[in-house]
Amino acid sequence: MPVTKRLMLSTKDLITIALLSALGGVLSTYVGYLGNLMNHIVGVPFGAGQFMAGLHVLWIILAIGITKKKGAGTVTGALKGVVELFTGSTHGVVIVVVSLMQGVVADMVLFSDKAKDRRDYFSYSAAGGLSAAVNVIVFQTLFFAGVPWILILVLCMLACASGMVFGGWLSVEMLEALEEAGVVGGNKEVFVDQRSAEDEAWKRNRQAKRRRRASLAAVASFLTVFILGAVYYFMFVFTLHGGDAISVEGDVDNPFDFRYDDFEDREVVVNAELVGTVTHVAPRDYTGILLSDLLAEAVPQDGASEVVVRGRDGYFAVFDLADVMEEDGIIITDDEGYFRLVADAYEGGYWVEEVVAIEVR
Repeated sequence: MPVTKRLMLSTKDLITIALLSALGGVLSTYVGYLGNLMNHIVGVPFGAGQFMAGLHVLWIILAIGITKKKGAGTVTGALKGVVELFTGSTHGVVIVVVSLMQGVVADMVLFSDKAKDRRDYFSYSAAGGLSAAVNVIVFQTLFFAGVPWILILVLCMLACASGMVFGGWLSVEMLEALEEAGVVGGNKEVFVDQRSAEDEAWKRNRQAKRRRRASLAAVASFLTVFILGAVYYFMFVFTLHGGDAISVEGDVDNPFDFRYDDFEDREVVVNAELVGTVTHVAPRDYTGILLSDLLAEAVPQDGASEVVVRGRDGYFAVFDLADVMEEDGIIITDDEGYFRLVADAYEGGYWVEEVVAIEVR
């Protein structure tokens, strides 16, 4: 294909990019939820979820592999970031920068037309891995987190491994499946099934065909689980922003819906510092309502021992009830129409954003 055509995005290319950007942007919340689940399974408030980072760049790599155009990754990344921003990303406009840089890196690694055409596993895995690791680097650069370099390196390695699997291997297998279905063009192998052909060639082609079928089965299984999980998440876990109330529920005698105006006369000011994995916010004053005041209003029942603070995207943090009742540094703030938990002296992973429910159990 002439170089000029490799630089021009056709109408079909733009539609493809728009669809993949929309899918990636909307599903990014679900991918973030999967990352949070990884953290909770491992037992840490951060870090382990980076192994889901490759699912954020899958859509970018697919756009490059389908269109085979230079710059397709950059455009997809930018649009995907915009979709994430307007669907309620807790990172704000920063997510656009992160997604854009992921697209730029993917385009740089897969700049060669030969790499895109051949769907070389090494090139696609490198593009997926480096692209996924960019999110850690960008957040570190923008927020100047005072995090040890060794921890940043570990997070980058986890993200890179995820990108190699989900952004590299998985994208190549999906592209192969799309080619088999006649959706995209490529260099599909011609399998020789006649025994009249040379025995060695016949055996090699039969083995290749079995490998292809096994790979496609693995991809189909993954996509089935991923899609079913996404449907469940958006139906039963994800909560549309209610606007003005937090449900206080669970093992309490007086469950109620918290509205900030009802407790405004109990406002306190807390000076707190957010120390996260890749985010650092210097000490500053926050105004809000003590979480202990909300719990006292709800009247926890005998035997209750934990407080779960849950965000609309499904993210949650678990606190010891007795500790919370004695703390004077855990508050609920009204952050431009969204409720946010500020937890002084706790890891950044406990600062839940867009709080929709508080459960005593």
